[in-house]
Amino acid sequence: MGIFDFLNNKKKEKARQEQLRLQEEKRRAEEQRRLAERRKQEEQQRREESFLSNFEFDSTCHQRYENGQPVRGLQVCPRYIKIKKNINGCSGYQLTPGDGYILTATNGDTGQPQFAPKPMRVVKFSDSEILLKGYCVSAQTPFGWQEIDLSDYGFSIILEKNVVKKCILFLYDRNVKLEYMVGSKTTENSANNTACRMVETESLVVEALKQLSIGNNGDETYHPLYKSWRSYKDNPEQLKNIKDFGHYGMGLMIFLSYGTISDIDDRQQLASLAYLFISKAIKQNSANANLFKNRLLLMITNHEAFEYTVSSVVNKDQDFFSMNLMPFQARDAMFKMEYADLSFNRALLSIDILASKYKDLQTKINSGFFGKESTNESIISSGKSLHEQVLTYLEHKVLDEGDIDF
Repeated sequence: MGIFDFLNNKKKEKARQEQLRLQEEKRRAEEQRRLAERRKQEEQQRREESFLSNFEFDSTCHQRYENGQPVRGLQVCPRYIKIKKNINGCSGYQLTPGDGYILTATNGDTGQPQFAPKPMRVVKFSDSEILLKGYCVSAQTPFGWQEIDLSDYGFSIILEKNVVKKCILFLYDRNVKLEYMVGSKTTENSANNTACRMVETESLVVEALKQLSIGNNGDETYHPLYKSWRSYKDNPEQLKNIKDFGHYGMGLMIFLSYGTISDIDDRQQLASLAYLFISKAIKQNSANANLFKNRLLLMITNHEAFEYTVSSVVNKDQDFFSMNLMPFQARDAMFKMEYADLSFNRALLSIDILASKYKDLQTKINSGFFGKESTNESIISSGKSLHEQVLTYLEHKVLDEGDIDF
């Protein structure tokens, strides 16, 4: 071996040793990276489990959103939300023990589950939000064990300085979310609690409607409605703070339907307030056919009492004596208002009383009852305008002036 071969081999050996050293450093760096990542994951896992394994959240009110828009008003009712670590699975599902968490919610009014338990996994964990999502599971059904996809459900916990501000249940497939507001256990959420409080007259209507929803259409429903009526009469200022216009108006309408109020002034007052709040709800959600149905039933079944209020609008330039001599203007105005609402959606005509009223009004229009030049379109336009005028009158009288004397 020559000197050049010796030096060349020496150089190759040195290069090989350097390559081995670099490979070893790379291996150790990769090992350190994996170790750091594992430690990070373990720490994240500990944080998740520490926060979520026995998470409890008492909500006093919630707001439903559909397609990003609030609907149905603020619902003031307790919901008790819990998240537990999946240790031994969950009844009704075939789950791998230790995989994810189980979300449950209890209706505080009935003590019954608000929805079926939802197996979920954490998909995001930060200082401001923790997000869990459902996944495909095997669930017990009347047809045996079936694979169902729960990924349409999500649940988000919104945090601010380690304090839970609210929780959100997502129904992704329907573009719906329900925002549950923080309960009253911490001082940080006192502002939310204030927002959730209802005035007495509305809380009594809510109580009555809950009773009605579970089939109690007797004293359990009537007495809260009666108390609600007495409550706002004693303190009319409450009417300025009604949160759910549609439900409150419907409650007053249901109270009238019992037929226990015989005084015409009281009936006019109740019908006018029910109309006021149902109409304000329509102004908020002009696509809700149920609100139009309620307004129609209110006007048709309380025509005599409400006609006095309409007369105050259409005969506003007349003195009291002259108004009594011109009853037909208010009557015809109500007919136009009813026809405008009946023309909103053909589905309303599936209700017998509304179909009968529509047929009667259509006959009147065709026979020239409202004038030979009147058409369906002109009656609808006039009816809509009258609705706006009556609503404006009632908003000013009741909500601005605090006047409930009718």
